[in-house]
This record gives sequence, C-alpha cells and structure tokens, in this order.
Amino acid sequence: MHQETSLIGQFLIAMPGMDDERFKKSVVLITSFSDDGAKGLIINKQTEILSYKDILEKNSENLNLKEFKFNKDINVFYGGPVNCERVVVLHSNDYSIPETNQILNTDCSITGSKKILPLLVDNKFPGKSKLIIGSSEWEAGQLESEIKSSDWLIWDASNNIIFEENPELIWLKVITSMGINIGSLSNQRGFA
Repeated sequence: MHQETSLIGQFLIAMPGMDDERFKKSVVLITSFSDDGAKGLIINKQTEILSYKDILEKNSENLNLKEFKFNKDINVFYGGPVNCERVVVLHSNDYSIPETNQILNTDCSITGSKKILPLLVDNKFPGKSKLIIGSSEWEAGQLESEIKSSDWLIWDASNNIIFEENPELIWLKVITSMGINIGSLSNQRGFA
C-alpha cells in the first residue's frame, strides 16, 4: 500500500444508507491500513456491555479497588464487532509507555496495556481518552469496495472530534465540517 493512499488517521463516516446496523451513523478512526486489510475504532458509540469498573476488575488483578473512588463517570465505547473482549484506550499523546502505538497522521495514540486503566479514574495522564472495547476490521480490498459502493465518506481526523464529550454529536459534526448539508445526503447506496 502506498503511503499517499493510506487511510491511517482518517475518519470513515457512515453514509445514511448504511445497511449494517452496527455501523449506522458511525465515525470510525482508521488505525491500520495495508494490502492485508484495515483496522479502526468506532469513536461515537457508547456501550453498556461493560462498565469501567467491570473492566478494571477484570484487568487489574494486582490492584486494590477499594482504594479507588469511582466518582468520575468513565464511558465505555463500542469500537466495533471484532475482538469484543479486547480493551484499548484511545488517548492524547501526553501519555506513552512501550506498549503505546501512535496513530499516524493524528495527535493520538492507542494503549492496550492494563497499566493505563487505573490512570483514567485518577485524572492523571492521559489528558483526553476513550475506553474502547472491540474494533472494526476489513479484509484485503473489502474497505475499498465499501468506499466505492458509497457506504463510507473519508475525512481527516481531528482530536476535537475524536474526544468530543457528546458522542451523539460526532457524526453530525464531521458531516458539517465537510461542508455537507445533511439533507443532501442520499439514503441510497451506489453511484450517482
């Protein structure tokens, strides 16, 4: 895959006619893109599947959870239908450990290490973060085919949108930042 055609650090914005309910009105941050396929995280779908406390209990066996004050509401996001047991933190670049991977073409990173989980409740680093379970993945050529079929729009990612506090506004904010009138978008798939 040529660097100039890479989608890493781009948003995929689901078109109104998206048939797959799991992706309806989704904004996906592409984190990996190559000849083998693509990976990304849905950034605007909260989930009730697990709470932060549940995730911390499952992944931090060496911590005394009685020491933590769970007075900060930490939302959990649904990153997609693949690897739903996997937990990652999408965060600003003010935190890094050896297990952290910076996402090219963005000002954010992903950390999948359990070490970051307790930091979220303490309001320590990172400054901005999203706790995400699951991911979105496409096989070789699958995403390109979906883009050609007008399932997705592509737009440059920005931290202001990635870390928007109201996830219900993210899809509309991206569409608006593209200069698109929502009423002009078709619910139909295919080519004009």
